[in-house]
Amino acid sequence: MSSNLHDLLAKAREILSSPASKEEAKATARQLLFLSAPLSTVVETYLYDNEGRPQSLEKFQMMRAIYDGTPQRLLLKCSRKTLKSTLLSNMIALNLLRYKHYKMLYVAPQETSTKYFSNNYLNVRFESPPLKAVLRGFTRNDVFEKILGDTGSSVILRYCKEDASRIRGPATDQNIHDEVQDMAFEALPIIKETMALSAIKREMFAGTPLTTDNTINELWKVSSQCEWMTKCTSCNHWNSLTMDNEPMKMILQHGISCSKCSTILDTNTGEWVEFNPGRYDLIGYHLAQPILSHFNQDPREWAEIYKKVHNTGTGRYSQAQIYNEVFGLAFDTGSKPITEEQLKKLSVLGDIANVYERGRHRYLHVTIGVDWGVNMDTSRTAVVAGGLREDGVYEVFYAKILRDFAYEQHIYDIASLANGYGAFCACDGGPDPARGKMLAEHTSWQRTQLVRYEDGLVMQYYKSPPNAIHPAQNRWCLHRSDTMTYTFNLLKEGKILFPNWEQMHECHSDTLNIFVEVKEGVLRQELVYRHPADKPDDFFHALNFAVCQAHLLAGNPVLNAPSSSATDADWLGGNHG
Repeated sequence: MSSNLHDLLAKAREILSSPASKEEAKATARQLLFLSAPLSTVVETYLYDNEGRPQSLEKFQMMRAIYDGTPQRLLLKCSRKTLKSTLLSNMIALNLLRYKHYKMLYVAPQETSTKYFSNNYLNVRFESPPLKAVLRGFTRNDVFEKILGDTGSSVILRYCKEDASRIRGPATDQNIHDEVQDMAFEALPIIKETMALSAIKREMFAGTPLTTDNTINELWKVSSQCEWMTKCTSCNHWNSLTMDNEPMKMILQHGISCSKCSTILDTNTGEWVEFNPGRYDLIGYHLAQPILSHFNQDPREWAEIYKKVHNTGTGRYSQAQIYNEVFGLAFDTGSKPITEEQLKKLSVLGDIANVYERGRHRYLHVTIGVDWGVNMDTSRTAVVAGGLREDGVYEVFYAKILRDFAYEQHIYDIASLANGYGAFCACDGGPDPARGKMLAEHTSWQRTQLVRYEDGLVMQYYKSPPNAIHPAQNRWCLHRSDTMTYTFNLLKEGKILFPNWEQMHECHSDTLNIFVEVKEGVLRQELVYRHPADKPDDFFHALNFAVCQAHLLAGNPVLNAPSSSATDADWLGGNHG
């Protein structure tokens, strides 16, 4: 701090402590002090915690950078008990004091969460004795709105899970989203519109990640992804509490340790490192219990973490709870047929523009899968092309999602692609087969099949009506759950490979939207694959068509095996092919 600034702040403190100073001068001095001093210093000087003690960041050193360098848009991805709510309430309280006529909006997913934060965190900040000594008080102070008389600044507290209609109306300068993992991603732009007239437009997002397709994890993907990294003093390995660094190996009985050599780490010597550099629109920080000195330097606290992670205590944590609650990491549970990490490991073919030329000499069969996805509001056609190698590996060399309504142009483009590669096409022939028929007319009926999901006695079969006179009347019928399971198993066995992750990200998102349920059938349990109504799965079905077509052309006998519905169908006396 420069000597001039030091003198200025000293004068501000003198004015604040003098009984003779006028209220206006005190307010100006307080604003000068709170705006000029590092925010972490103001927190430790003026704010108390929920137990009525002065706040200290001594065991939360990495949080100083968050306070002192607060960006325009901030994301906090946290495990439980990392002072997230304390940090948010500190920020709100100090912003009410630092700025004049500054309008904030706090949003949580539930009304009870909003009330709890207002009563148990925000109100407590203003009970801090050093802060009370320099305040004149509120002109309004209830659960859902607080207006500070000193500055005219205010905070409105609301709740929104999916329906953002109750958020409409107020004009704000800054929005704070708490427990954002439980808010619908689609609600965020509506909430943001409250800042439309503001020249400031600051945003904060905070919460605990759950699955990889969760709202907070979607935000994390486009953030700077700052991770706290600590260098091992023995092997020089830089450790971070991330999936790639095998976090379970860092939790040893003697303390937080290097994942490579098990040497104990001093996380106070760590530093923030951007894992997604160059993304300055949203600055994201990952905070978790094991990297905080409060937990890893206290033997009793560390023993509790060790018990949770390695299930040595009475209350056993599931793997999802360990990753979510302790590590602050997203984790796809068993209801997901494949995880994001698994798909990333399959995205190894490099630039999509070079895959075909590099691998064409190894392809036994080239196939294209097309899923026409359309409803009243959107049009979304997924196309995938790939080649089946001699070793049974299917390489995807083309993948695209078409979003507009230029149906005929799509068909011409897909036909051109198929004709250029000499590919066999398998396209959705569902309720409206017109586009599939048109594609066959522009390619060849000998190289194009209209596909329909149908739960027959075998995994796949060809269905032709009696007295059929044209191939357009025929359908290639696939058992939905069995063929999807078949393709998911190939993925998990590393038998389907993709171009690099960045080019495949949107397509892979469709696959990650799928979850599996076990339902009771007539005689046995059945697997049912579903996806949320607002999250598409079109690309996976296009991939399923293409992969099954390639394996059928290669003569894979599995596709002619009895389906999981065979016994039930026989028992019901059904005629399913």
